[in-house]
Amino acid sequence: MEETTDKLAADLQSKKVQLHWLLQITKAINYNLPAEQLYQIYENVLHDHLKAGKLSLFVNENGWKQVLSYGMKEELGRLQPELFLNEISFSKSKTVATPQWLEKDESVIPVYHNEMLLAYCIVGAIDPSQSISIKEVVPFIHTITNIIVVAIENKRLNKEAVAQAGFRKELELAAEMQEMLFPVGLCGNEYFEIATHYLPHQQVGGDYYDFISLNKHEHIFCMADVSGKGMAAALLMSNFQANLHALIKNRPVLTNLVAELNDCVSKTAKGEKFITFFIGLINFKKGEINYVNAGHNPPVFCSKNKSELLERGTTGLGMFDELPFINEGHVKINSGDSVFCYTDGITELENLKGDFYGMEALKLFIEQNMNNSSIDEFHKKLIADLDHFREGNSFSDDVTILSLRSLS
Repeated sequence: MEETTDKLAADLQSKKVQLHWLLQITKAINYNLPAEQLYQIYENVLHDHLKAGKLSLFVNENGWKQVLSYGMKEELGRLQPELFLNEISFSKSKTVATPQWLEKDESVIPVYHNEMLLAYCIVGAIDPSQSISIKEVVPFIHTITNIIVVAIENKRLNKEAVAQAGFRKELELAAEMQEMLFPVGLCGNEYFEIATHYLPHQQVGGDYYDFISLNKHEHIFCMADVSGKGMAAALLMSNFQANLHALIKNRPVLTNLVAELNDCVSKTAKGEKFITFFIGLINFKKGEINYVNAGHNPPVFCSKNKSELLERGTTGLGMFDELPFINEGHVKINSGDSVFCYTDGITELENLKGDFYGMEALKLFIEQNMNNSSIDEFHKKLIADLDHFREGNSFSDDVTILSLRSLS
C-alpha cells in the first residue's frame, strides 16, 4: 500500500513539473519573445531541469541549420544538417530508424507540422534522478520541442505574411502612380492617327509613354522604361515625367533636352537605376520626325516600301553623369507612314520552350500587318500573336505600345 502511495505521489509530482514548464513555455510564447530567447528557454528546461546531458536541435528555416547543441560529440556539431538527414530515415508513420552512430543513451525526436518535417532533436545522457520519471522524459521533450518549434515557425510565417501584404500594398500604390503618368483621352486629328496599349505585369514596372501637342502640326511622342520594379521605379518615373514636361515648355533642341534629362536622372537615381528613353518630335506640316533614342528598344518606322529602326541617339539616362555621345536622328514621313514604339516586354516575351519573341519576329509582323488595317486593329492583332506565341506562359514584364500614323 505504501509503495503504491509513493508511486502515485511521484507520478503526481512528475505531472506538476511537466505542467509547470509547459505553462512557462506558453507564457514565453504569448509574450511574443524572439526565437533566440525561446530557444534559450528550451535549452534551460532540458539542461537545468530535465538534466539532459546531450542536446542538438536542427530546424528547417528556409534550409536546415543547427540552432542548439551541447554535450554531443564534436564531430556531430560539424555535420551538415542535409547530410545528417540522409542518415536518419523519417518514415510517414513518423517513427525513426535508429542510425548506427547513435549512442545507447541518445534518442532522435522528429517534429512535424502539417505533414512537413520542421525540426528534429537528438537528446541523451538524461539523469534518472530528476523530478520527471525517466519513461516520461522523452515524450515530454517531444511535446515541448513541438510547442517551441511550431510557435517559432508560426511567427516566421506571420512575419512573412505581413511583409507580403506590405509588398502587395506597395505594388498597388505603384501601379496607381504609374497609371496616373499615362495621358488620358488620346485621339488623332486630320493629320494623324494614334493608338496606345498597356498590359501590366503582376510586378509593377516603370513603363511610361506620353504624347504632348505643341501646336496643331507639331507633337512630342515618347516612351521610357526604368530599370527595376515597384515603388522606387514608379517614383523615379514620376519625377522623370515632371522634369520632361517642365523642360519641354522651353522648346529646347532634342539633344539638349535629353542631356538635361540625363542630369536629372543621375541626380535622382544616384547610379542605382537608369531609364531607357525614346523621344520624337513629329511635324506633320513639314512631313518629318526628329528623334533621340537613349538606349531604348528602337521604334519601327514603317513606310509603304520599307521599314527601319530608329536607333540614333545615346546611352540610357542615368548610366553616366555626362552622356558620352548624343546624336539626333531624322526621317521623312509621308501619308500612310507609321511609327511603332514599344517596351522590351514584347521582344523578351518567352514561350514554354524558352524562346524569345525577339526583334526579328516583331519587325516582320509589323511589315506584314501595319498597313493592312487601322493602328488600333493592328495592336489587337499583335496582342493576339503574342498570346499565341507564349503558349499560356505568363508575361515576364509590362507590355507598352504606342503607334502613330500620318494621314497627310
